Amino acid sequence: MASDNEDSPSSPTGEIADILKLNDDCLEEIFKRLPDLQTEIYFSQVCQRFQNISLGKWRISHTYDTMDLEKWRELLPNFEDLYYFIHLLQPYIKEMYVSSCLCTLLKDLDEIHITELPQVTSFYYDPEDVDCYPSNRSIRKLTLIVPGVRRLRLTTPTDGRYLSHFKHLEELHLYEDQHKAYELRQQYLDEVCHRCDLKVLDIRTFDGVSKLRLNNCVKSLQSLTTLKLNLATIKSVLPEIMRLPSLKQLVVLLCSEWHIPAEVSPDGYDPKIREVEEFYAIMEQKAKEIICVAVDGYYMPLEPGWDKNLPIWPHKNLQRLAICSWDHSTDYLERYTCMKDLQLLCLRNCTHLNDDVLLKFVDLCPRLQQLDVSYCREVTPSFLSRALKILKQKDPHRQKSGYCKTPPLFIFYVLSGFEEYVEKENLKTSPDYKDYIVFKPDFPVRSERGLSFVDRGYQFEFI
Repeated sequence: MASDNEDSPSSPTGEIADILKLNDDCLEEIFKRLPDLQTEIYFSQVCQRFQNISLGKWRISHTYDTMDLEKWRELLPNFEDLYYFIHLLQPYIKEMYVSSCLCTLLKDLDEIHITELPQVTSFYYDPEDVDCYPSNRSIRKLTLIVPGVRRLRLTTPTDGRYLSHFKHLEELHLYEDQHKAYELRQQYLDEVCHRCDLKVLDIRTFDGVSKLRLNNCVKSLQSLTTLKLNLATIKSVLPEIMRLPSLKQLVVLLCSEWHIPAEVSPDGYDPKIREVEEFYAIMEQKAKEIICVAVDGYYMPLEPGWDKNLPIWPHKNLQRLAICSWDHSTDYLERYTCMKDLQLLCLRNCTHLNDDVLLKFVDLCPRLQQLDVSYCREVTPSFLSRALKILKQKDPHRQKSGYCKTPPLFIFYVLSGFEEYVEKENLKTSPDYKDYIVFKPDFPVRSERGLSFVDRGYQFEFI
């Protein structure tokens, strides 16, 4: 890259400093070796050319695509430097993460003279103070500062009055696995469904019985691909939801309480039947299209043999299966080995899961890529050596060729029966397991964290 000394400062004698004689490639190499953001700011303030180089490197790295004002303030404690940095990146910030109160953020942006962040498409509000509820006035002002938001997540309660003012909104996430003082108001839910072309809608309420209904707005959700809601919400509108043309994922959260109709005797009311009725109805109506089934066995009132005659068996389309927190015998799982397209198997927190059952999946499911046995204490270290033997028999030349056509098996093993063994024997870096098994001390992508793949309910995914 050619050198460009235009607008470069000179010494008092009129001579150009040696560093300014370097071409841009050399200056970029110097920039890469700067120790921290504060030093990079000093570098960028030398002249217009240094600023252009700094801005280019920041943009290429994508390190600052997401504005986290609290984090940036720690990196740049001097207000003038923070002001300079934010104004320089203002046209390029794509996401915002907010851990302070929303009113505090808005006040800070006023002080920095930021009136609009036009490229922000994702806004994630998760304040450290759980009682810091955003006011309607703050939400309204936010719609003016980030008018292009497509993905919005609010973990605190909101009545939703101005959510429909986000005209480009495609994803609305309001779920948090904790108590909320109140939930979205029905009127404003209807408004956001009618006015926005939603693709993802998560209106689950963690505790109590959700009063939200989709009856008045389900016809406006023709572009919806992901829907997450409470059992009470889905009951009155299940047939209409099943007819949504773009729906690919449906997650149902069981209510923590039950509403018993006045005309029904509490002694004759069986909440277990009420909780699984829609589950089986979805199975029946969408059997040909189901590629994922996930259930939380601790909360779902399913008895042994519940899946023996499911309508999904003739189609064998399952790619993802999660049965978690199951305290019955797991021998029945063997029937799922007929699902040759199975890619993810999550058996997290299954009390009686054993090595032999797991090995049948490793042997009979050729596309299996993710195996989650977190919290399964009965699986033993011997499973790992036996699984490795099976994988090597299937593809004995994988390590020698240097080219892996088949991806390795990712095993998620948090607090499993062989967690200590993996750490003690350093299996994560073992050459024997390389290219065959990758050990992951976390949870699969798109899964809830904790004892179940899906929180207190069930999940379906469709072709």
